[in-house]
Amino acid sequence: MSTEEKVDFQEECSSKVEGEAYAFIDVKKMFRKVDTWVLPIMIVTYSMQFMDKLALSAGSVFGVRKDLGLHGEQYSWCSSVFYFGYLLGNFIVTRLIQRVPIGKMVGISLCFWGIVLACSAACQTYGQLIACRFLQGLLESVVSPSFVFMTSMWWAREQQPARTGMWFAGNDIGGIVSSFVSFGLGHITGGSLSPWRYIFIVYGCIAFLWSFYVFFFLPDTPQNARFLSDSEKDYYKENLVQSYIAPKWDWNEAKHLAMDLHFWFLLFSSTLAILPNSGMLSYSNIVLTSFGFTSIQSTLVGLPSSILAGLFIAGTGQVCSRWKNQRTNMMIVCCLLSIIGGALLYAGKSKGVKLTGYYFVTAQPALFPLGLSMAASNFIGTTRRSIVNSSIFIVYCACNIGGPQLFRSKDYPKYSYAFRSWIICYALGILMALVIRAHCMMINKKQEAKDQTAVPESITDGILAHETMDPTFRYMY
Repeated sequence: MSTEEKVDFQEECSSKVEGEAYAFIDVKKMFRKVDTWVLPIMIVTYSMQFMDKLALSAGSVFGVRKDLGLHGEQYSWCSSVFYFGYLLGNFIVTRLIQRVPIGKMVGISLCFWGIVLACSAACQTYGQLIACRFLQGLLESVVSPSFVFMTSMWWAREQQPARTGMWFAGNDIGGIVSSFVSFGLGHITGGSLSPWRYIFIVYGCIAFLWSFYVFFFLPDTPQNARFLSDSEKDYYKENLVQSYIAPKWDWNEAKHLAMDLHFWFLLFSSTLAILPNSGMLSYSNIVLTSFGFTSIQSTLVGLPSSILAGLFIAGTGQVCSRWKNQRTNMMIVCCLLSIIGGALLYAGKSKGVKLTGYYFVTAQPALFPLGLSMAASNFIGTTRRSIVNSSIFIVYCACNIGGPQLFRSKDYPKYSYAFRSWIICYALGILMALVIRAHCMMINKKQEAKDQTAVPESITDGILAHETMDPTFRYMY
């Protein structure tokens, strides 16, 4: 099928595909069904994951450090070890995506991480908490790579930034809910357990119960989605080549990817985006209490940051879906706002100035989903997409291991070393956004010079081995 015959998913409301296998297809209605059945599950699941990650941060101001006798850098390692498990899980998930049903895999992992989190409330020592955190990271590693893969499978390239922003904004929905729940549970003072133990139990039980819905109602592919008609399933197969999951690993795809500069630029940009965010995630409540707020107050003053971050993530995603090639521009805007926030945190003297800086820095969580949307849009081939997704989340793990270490106990309460490092990352992030934009424009210009009517160089099972084999392919930036 030529590019001229393909539907512009943003402008056309319907399409009629010729042939015995197809009926009249209302494309907008079809995607509305996907948004109704698939997207809410992704958003709620991502919210659950973020709440579970925040459990340790919330517990840090409600007795976990005191009860378990954590001292020195032990709390930082409790945060970091989660990502050692996450890192190991990524290597496993990369291969599992091609071998097992994605929806079922997500549901099962959600079930077991809920159990592990609830059991973490029984921890009495540093070693026990470390073990539970490692297992939790191993199990939660399934979700994000699977969702990036599913985004490219369910939605057209033009729609992917907005959809990525929506499910990634589940982080901030989870942050908002977590603030209220932690505030309520933090007031339990007469019970037999410390408040942090109730937080772990409640969050774990919620995740466990939700896992059953995910297992039974999250479709693995468009081909086994009960809400799509046979004609709509055939339409997916014909028009969205990224909805196809190749059953075999292709080493030629892997070798070609290793020589792709866009892949390496995206990895470095992701590093700069994640490193500051990881420290903010683990130390948010501790940073707020260092401003002079009480433990209870920190859960409430942190609430606007979750709302602002959600607005930045959803807003930048909508801008990128509405206007073409705005992803790197949005990255630059978010980095500039974060530099202002980092400067206020670093040099601010009063509680109000530092809190203002903290809110400005909430622009930076939008950087990672913008990078994920480029990963979903700019790579063709199951093996290539699996490697790209896995590599990004390996970087994600490494940065989340290193990020909390920027908050050295000797720097409390100013944490000047951490905030100075953030500013450097944001400045380099602007530079990388400009490099990615220039590189994509250069490759697109070369693509335009090719014969647009030429047959792609190699097609395997109806799927292009990689994007530059198709002269009609354009990078989105």
